[in-house]
Amino acid sequence: MSSPTGAVSRPGKPARRDQLGAIAAGLFARDGYHNVSVQDIAAAAGLSGPALYRHFRGKQAVLAHVLLAGLDEAKLTLDGCTGSDAGEELAQAYAQLAAVVVAWPEFGMLWRRERRHLAQDDASEVRKRAVRIGTPLIRALQNQRPELGPAEASLLTWGALSVLGSISDHRVRLPRAAFEKLLTAIALNTLATDLTAASTPRHSPASAPSLLDARREQLLAVSARLFRDRGFHAVTMEHIGAAAGMAGPSVYTHFAGKVDLLQTAANRIRERLRQNVTAAQAAGLPASDTLDLLVISYVDTVLDYRDLVAAYFAEGHNLPERDRTELRRFQQAFATYWAEVTGAAAPTPDPREVKVRVHAAFAVVNDLAQTGQFSSRPALASELRALMHAVLTRA
Repeated sequence: MSSPTGAVSRPGKPARRDQLGAIAAGLFARDGYHNVSVQDIAAAAGLSGPALYRHFRGKQAVLAHVLLAGLDEAKLTLDGCTGSDAGEELAQAYAQLAAVVVAWPEFGMLWRRERRHLAQDDASEVRKRAVRIGTPLIRALQNQRPELGPAEASLLTWGALSVLGSISDHRVRLPRAAFEKLLTAIALNTLATDLTAASTPRHSPASAPSLLDARREQLLAVSARLFRDRGFHAVTMEHIGAAAGMAGPSVYTHFAGKVDLLQTAANRIRERLRQNVTAAQAAGLPASDTLDLLVISYVDTVLDYRDLVAAYFAEGHNLPERDRTELRRFQQAFATYWAEVTGAAAPTPDPREVKVRVHAAFAVVNDLAQTGQFSSRPALASELRALMHAVLTRA
């Protein structure tokens, strides 16, 4: 069994560092890394701030401990997988990993959203250990599907891992055994995807802004990229101005501040997603065709607005409370509509399964579109559409 921190379990009471890591992980996942202080972690653990420093040198070290412990446990589970062939080995490996993430669902959020806050040495070590997990999975997939090149096998493998991590994006829960079985099945479906299956051309990107809006659009794009790379709290108006080639105070001519920029980015993506739903509804097509339209428009939106989408999903917790509430309400309604269409196109007895699949499909596209090694693939849009269909509709 796993401890709440994702650390490898040991007989007896968990180590104090693991207990503190579990508390910190919950706070980081709920409030965001920069919104949690050492004092917050200590208080939640019933300690004074200085007492926590006896276990960790600071907040970055706590985050590193949590991520490294989770990766270590994942690696340990993979080391114990010994199938009679590549297919059995993969099935066993993803079943074991599914058990890990179901036991500790926050890990996916911390991996996606918070690892950029690690100290350089810790970030390097986290990357190394992640590669140690991915490499044997990629190799096993190539053994099972020898027609795949290394890049294609890597794309499918990291897509399958995104399926597992997607449970941190929602609160839909099934009984533990059923949840692990479903996640394993979706991950294996992802690995079986025919990457040439979707050939519909991409929609044209949105038209360029007028010259009157060009500076405002530039600042929005620059700020979204900085928020994605550094996190909202690590970016100043001076950083934004410098990246846009202007003095920091001049940014205030176009935006009231960082919050205004984040609100604008979130509103831009929300409106684009709303338009996608409206267009799909207005088409009046059968459920399977409507799902096709939704998949095409979602992939195009993520690829056309990668930085804005990253800010929309990763930094929403930094919006004012009213905006956070509105954002959550829209995201729930958006996912619900997708689940309704998916359920009609590919009926299943348990509507919760459909919701899990929908969130997994979103995670696969969002994660792979943001991963540098895949972002320049010429057929990425087609491949992401094929992956979404595999996650949503495969039995």
